[in-house]
Amino acid sequence: MTETKKPLFAYPRLCIAYFCEFAIWAAWAGALSVYASEVLKLTGSQVSWLYSAIPLGAIIGPMLIGPLADRYFAAQKVMSVLHLIGGICLLACGYLCFSRQATFPVLMVLMMLSGICYMPTMGLINNVVFKNLSKPSLGPYVFVFGTFGWIVSCLLIAAFLGGEKSHNFFFVGGGFSLFLALYCLTLPHTPPKGADANSKQNFIVSALGLDAFKLFKDPMFALFAVCVFFASIPACGFYFVVQTPYLSQMGYPSPVALGTLNQISELFFMTALPSLVLLVGLKSVLVLGMLAWTLRYIFFALPGYGIAPDYDFAFSVIGLLFHGFSYSFLYAAAYMYAERKAPENLKASVQSMMVFLLLGVGQYLGAQIYAPIAQYAQKESGQPKVFDVLVAASQVEAKDKDGKVVPLTSEISVPIPAWSVKDDSFLQYLDLAGQVKKLFGVKDDGNVRNCDLGKLLGDKPLSNEAVAALDESRMIQDGVKIASPNDSKQELTLTIKYTKADIEELGKKLSGTDTFSLDRKAYFAAKAQDWKTIFTIPSAFIGIFFLIFLLFGKGIKEDN
Repeated sequence: MTETKKPLFAYPRLCIAYFCEFAIWAAWAGALSVYASEVLKLTGSQVSWLYSAIPLGAIIGPMLIGPLADRYFAAQKVMSVLHLIGGICLLACGYLCFSRQATFPVLMVLMMLSGICYMPTMGLINNVVFKNLSKPSLGPYVFVFGTFGWIVSCLLIAAFLGGEKSHNFFFVGGGFSLFLALYCLTLPHTPPKGADANSKQNFIVSALGLDAFKLFKDPMFALFAVCVFFASIPACGFYFVVQTPYLSQMGYPSPVALGTLNQISELFFMTALPSLVLLVGLKSVLVLGMLAWTLRYIFFALPGYGIAPDYDFAFSVIGLLFHGFSYSFLYAAAYMYAERKAPENLKASVQSMMVFLLLGVGQYLGAQIYAPIAQYAQKESGQPKVFDVLVAASQVEAKDKDGKVVPLTSEISVPIPAWSVKDDSFLQYLDLAGQVKKLFGVKDDGNVRNCDLGKLLGDKPLSNEAVAALDESRMIQDGVKIASPNDSKQELTLTIKYTKADIEELGKKLSGTDTFSLDRKAYFAAKAQDWKTIFTIPSAFIGIFFLIFLLFGKGIKEDN
């Protein structure tokens, strides 16, 4: 029997495809939550629904598309069509945001279509990889390029394209998707296996892996699947919604770029996973994965409990670096255990079931729980958070796209002043856009005024005395973009003239007293959500199933 000849240069060709595959997801995963809430002014519930696009795609996509690719069409051609449609959807989202025509219903439909098209390509590209490499064991060396793609996409957006406050991330995701749509046509031919006599009967069953549910007759497998599924609910689906808002509200510059520490740690832990499985066993790795998710949320919550307040940034970094630990040891190890446990005729179905449960239902529920947890946290804190300050129309000059002054007849909500980090602070190096400008000698336009409390106050805290000493001629902000209060599709450019009274009123609201003194950290903390509660609840939830799996999973065997 002759060995099937593998295509030329298969490895580098597949690496490029995997790089683009995850660059698409990364483009919007980190930035969308802040942009949707702060720029589009969507509610927490609406943001959660937007983040449900990918998991809903994992639920719907395999049922509609998976069997077609598996039986009738070459995988690389199906991927090309899906990425073409998905890319157009993301570009449409970017255009609607750019033209101020974006509404939640339209964005939700487009993101849903994008998710339905994107999610099946995850399984398809894995199929192409394994069928065209000389050895299946080389797969992880291709998969690691997906992590590189995620990192590069986030850094590109953070450094050059406006970060999470700009709609450009949609164009980045759409651009990668359209490129991959064309590039897929150059990938090695991966033909379908063809329809069998029972294909009609098995069409839906095999797509969702429903035939794999017979493994639940084994009590130990049922315990594994249930614990891993419930632990996955407050994991990635929830985390992707809260990551960037948390980092932003903590006052860290360039939160999208900072979030790439997740993937940097993933490079290490994913590489170490096979060796650790051999060393301690797969069950122990799964237990460590659940524990890791519990611990990372605890680290994120620690600043809110007032524990070692000077080390809040260190705690946040540790929580970010836990991502590789928690993701690899829970998700990847779960797929490995399911592969070992499944009989040969059910291996594909079992993997489909795991994707359906973890990346589909689990991530969907995780995205949905953010809004009620955030509402509960705000109710428990008893203190409404201040993100904007109302400024009288006489203190704001508005111009339309032609530069014509538009009269404002009522008060409008405008952003509160920024507070940048000190030039001698190590946090300045997190501001990738600012560092790139310094590197290339790009100076800000001297005609554009920027009201920055960090520049106005120097080393002083924001206090009644400091406000009294402010120079109002320097308290002017140019270039603020808002939707017209009379026509939401029209964009206005504001020049805001803050007064001492505005800043004093803001200080009183943030401190809750008439006499206040707030440094930069206290300024951000006072206007942030109650992250202590938001992270403690999912940490405790995962901890429950960690204990259940630890105590009752003693009979779990790691091989057939």
